[in-house]
Amino acid sequence: MDFVYLRRGAAALALGGIIGGGVWAQDTCEPVERQSATEKLIRLVDEDDGLKTALTGSIALGQLVNSDPKTNPVATLDDYYDFIDALVTYDPRNIDTTVWKGEQGFSTRIGMDGSNYCNWNILDLLSYSYFLVDRQLTTDPRGQIQFTEDAFSQWLRNVAEEWGMFLETKESARYVPEFTSDPYFGDWYCGAGSTEPTYETFQDFFVRELCDDKFPAGSRPVEGFNDPLTVVSIGDSTSAGWWPISEDGRLITDYDTVAQSGMLIKGKMYNDVHEFILGEPGETVLETFGSIDPSRFDGGTWTHQFLDVNNYHRLHVPVAGRIVYLRHFQSAVRLKSGWKADFGDQSPGYYDPRDTADWQFGQTRMVIGMETADHGLVVISPMGMAQVSGIDRRDWVAEGAMAEKGWEFANFKFGGSDFVVIFEEQADFVLTVPTVPVTPESEPGAGVNYELSLQGSRYGCFGGISTCSTVPLTPPPSPKDQPRQ
Repeated sequence: MDFVYLRRGAAALALGGIIGGGVWAQDTCEPVERQSATEKLIRLVDEDDGLKTALTGSIALGQLVNSDPKTNPVATLDDYYDFIDALVTYDPRNIDTTVWKGEQGFSTRIGMDGSNYCNWNILDLLSYSYFLVDRQLTTDPRGQIQFTEDAFSQWLRNVAEEWGMFLETKESARYVPEFTSDPYFGDWYCGAGSTEPTYETFQDFFVRELCDDKFPAGSRPVEGFNDPLTVVSIGDSTSAGWWPISEDGRLITDYDTVAQSGMLIKGKMYNDVHEFILGEPGETVLETFGSIDPSRFDGGTWTHQFLDVNNYHRLHVPVAGRIVYLRHFQSAVRLKSGWKADFGDQSPGYYDPRDTADWQFGQTRMVIGMETADHGLVVISPMGMAQVSGIDRRDWVAEGAMAEKGWEFANFKFGGSDFVVIFEEQADFVLTVPTVPVTPESEPGAGVNYELSLQGSRYGCFGGISTCSTVPLTPPPSPKDQPRQ
């Protein structure tokens, strides 16, 4: 998922942030009129007492976790309606707020200003939007309103789509210079360092390309390009780990076996790898070709990476091979989000998006199967989470197409973005991304302790080894075409 400032457990503490300081852009935000998404929710709540009880309860539980009106201003349903109005009209901000530095030398911006939502930084606002609906209402592992109420889950998708449409308007770009002028967002794209508007919409900035002057092939150098044992990173991203798949096709993790109360819980787990690949009941298939037997991944390996808003959001294939399968699923847009209050004396706390592998199930995703020459089938799956508005694939991605390692195959539209790569047992995949020397958080699944991987860098090896090649070569340019709309 792609959120700013790397506040993700252990990896966040090690990778660093931005140094700077400043003041709020404005004292009081302009009023926002009732939006269509908000009006739809009001009708749903008025017609469904169960939904009203669940939403009211989730908001109340959020107040028990954090009752500070500066950082949790939503205390009632009316407050929530006002928040949604602000959310779907929110101009992404990178306000230079006061920086808090930790004892380990890392730093971060925390931008929350009560109900003046235009003064919130983007990570804080988006994480907060899911904190409000991620309270544990029952002891089921998926006892949050974003799972228990189908109509509400569909409404969350509508919110994401409505805001996504706004991010493709010229009005959404007025604060883009706050991002392009910030060195934290990199120097790999044309226009980096600019304080002038260089993108027509925020979406244009979000999916900015590698600058041709630095990367004429449209890719970073690909490590182990000529070594069929080397698997590379699909984009600038951070690994969340690797997990075994059982002999009956179940993802094996210990996430979500403990409730917020600390008590063990029982209930449905989202871990069926076959359903992830072929689709779950109720999911809409937007496009499809080919077929594969998902049982080929029984006994295999599941890996998971996430992207932050400052990352490169175009996606490149991690292996060379032939494309044999595609399913593009329109499903839920959810996010796991908690509140971290113990972040130091100078910090008010922050909302913490938590990446756990089983939260990839039931999300909007594109599933692509690639047949390698010697190591079986590999599934690559970009994931739309949170405020996602789409995944655009390249036209060259077609049944039977051959792909070189490192070729660009898709991009995210704005939204929480993750990436899953699945390997067969015969591949004997070994993750080689170095860990960072910090202790993961104690909460199940909240800690991430892997270093950032750049697109094209070695991610792992086939064959049960960790010594596959890292010799970088520039791949031939991928087929030039435009994103599918």
